[in-house]
Amino acid sequence: MDVQGPEVVRPWVEKHGVTFPVAVDTADVFGAAFALKAIPVSFLVDEVGIIRLQGGGPTKEFRAMVEEILLEPLSTVRSATRESAPGLPLDELRARVARDPNRASAQLALAQALEGTGEFDAALTACQAAAKSNPKDAAIPFTHGLILLRQGKKPEALTMFTRARDLDPSNWRIRKQIWALENPDKFYSGPGIDWKWQKEQRAREKAP
Repeated sequence: MDVQGPEVVRPWVEKHGVTFPVAVDTADVFGAAFALKAIPVSFLVDEVGIIRLQGGGPTKEFRAMVEEILLEPLSTVRSATRESAPGLPLDELRARVARDPNRASAQLALAQALEGTGEFDAALTACQAAAKSNPKDAAIPFTHGLILLRQGKKPEALTMFTRARDLDPSNWRIRKQIWALENPDKFYSGPGIDWKWQKEQRAREKAP
């Protein structure tokens, strides 16, 4: 879930000898899709694509529930499962915005697609249009910040992330991205994450 990308995740993976595939969601696709406000979070998805369990970190209780589900026989309808639909083409997204320029969700989707093709200025313009249509949606300045961050504009990105945090103060996914950008030593060096510092920071910010 780290928006800073694989370069800050890889050292931790290598240090702990992780052998399973690790995906880094720098575009916040997963977080947005599940409206996540805190991490760590655990999902168990079965072979048909159904989410069977959702919980916090890997607790003993969660592991016991996972092991119970693993004892069930495999589903016989796996082959009939439809694959996820691909994202809409850029032309279709542009057409949707043209039909309804005040629809914030359409502008945001267009911004994400434009960023993916390297059209950063147009992507930022779409973010601004989305924010104008829906100024209270924290996802909009957060996406705006992601686009700025991938252009190497860290101070500007932090400004947008802070705006997103202020719109959704209970969203720890956003808050911790700000902390990690501003205080990388508390997250990416030493034996592990500095939980004591996080507790103190939470008190300083009077976070919910």
